[in-house]
Order: sequence, then structure tokens, then C-alpha cells
Amino acid sequence: MSTRRRRPPSRLSRFLAPALWGAVALAAAAAVGAPLDTDPGLSPFSLTVSDFAALDRGGLIETSMAVLGVMSFVLLAVGRRWLTGVRGLPSVLLAAWGLGLVVAAVVPTDPLTTHLSGSAYVHRYASIMAFLALPLAGIVLARRLAAAPDAGRTIRWLRLLSTAALAGAVVMALSAGPGHRELIGLVERVLLGSEVVLLGVFGHYVQRRMPLAARTSDGWPGEQAGRKPIGQG
Repeated sequence: MSTRRRRPPSRLSRFLAPALWGAVALAAAAAVGAPLDTDPGLSPFSLTVSDFAALDRGGLIETSMAVLGVMSFVLLAVGRRWLTGVRGLPSVLLAAWGLGLVVAAVVPTDPLTTHLSGSAYVHRYASIMAFLALPLAGIVLARRLAAAPDAGRTIRWLRLLSTAALAGAVVMALSAGPGHRELIGLVERVLLGSEVVLLGVFGHYVQRRMPLAARTSDGWPGEQAGRKPIGQG
């Protein structure tokens, strides 16, 4: 196995976690504040984030979705460079999450109607792709991190948040179907909250481990010469 030293992280890479958490905070502010700004008479518990975005095209919700999607691609690029375990399936899932967010931000849904246009269907399925891809990525990453030292807390958070997001996706599907959209907005906000925090947790881990990864030929810290790279099995 090669022992070639990697280049140290760039100064720009060191701002990964703060920038990512900033995007998370922007998304949270949009989800909470948009109902008050759009129409205080509309309930955020019974209407989805997309419903409010359709009423305020180009507003804070769509902006925050696009920013979070772009930051997800930045995280993916940095993670692939420094951590071999991000490559493969996690990369595909993280890319699907980022792409789903950007598409959902650019392609609008229809405001407060049950008769969806073609663009609304694109928005819906892009959102579904994003909702499912990120927690699945979290589960795979948690498994690949199992052999990495000092990753116990990150693993627990990834598993907890991924499970919460997947459970929220199931409940949201039930609410959208037989539940007649009862409390669908509340369920969606819990789902989205779990996912964006998951993204921030993983971004923090990537940034924390970059200096160590720079000193090894493999991506996970603590790998020894002659050992199979962690997360590749």
C-alpha cells in the first residue's frame, strides 16, 4: 500500500462545516419563517414546505433549498477526496439528495391544488428522491465508519437521524394517502429537520478528519499499511 502523503486541506475546505451548518440554519429559518411571511392564516402543520414555496416563488424556501443542494455537492466533493468510504454508493446517494434539492428548488409545484401539472410531478419526484437518498446514505456511511476510531458519536447520530428520517418518510406517505394530508406539514418538517441535521453532522465529521486523512494513503483515519481500506467491503 502506498504511503504517499496527501496535500493538506485547503483553507477553503476548512470552512466546509461552518458553511454547511449555515445552509442548514437558513433552511430551518425558511421552514419556520415562510408561513409567517407568506400568509399567517395558513397552517404549517397542514401544508408542506413546497406548498408555501409555490406561494412565494423565488423566496426564502426555494433559495435555501438550492443553497443546501449546492453545499451538499461541495460536501460530496470534499468527502470523496479525503475519505475513501464516501466513494461508491454513498456518493451516488449524496448526489441524488443534492440533485433532488436543486431540481425541487428550480421546478415549482402547483399552489394548493390536487390537480398537478407536469412540473409539479417533477418537483414531487425530485423531492421524494432527495427525502429517501440522504437517510440511506447516512445508514451506509454509519456502517462504513464502524472501524474508524473516534467515530462512535458520529455513527450514533447518523443512525438515529437516518432512522428518524426514514420513519418520517413512511408517516408522510401515509398522511399523503389514506391520512388525507392530516398533519402532513408537521411530519415533513420533522423529516426535513432530521435530514439537514444529518448532513451537518457528517459535514462536521469530514472536516474534523481531513487533517488526519491527509497524513494517510487511505481515507479513514487509523488505517495501517497492509490493511484493507475501511468501508470498501
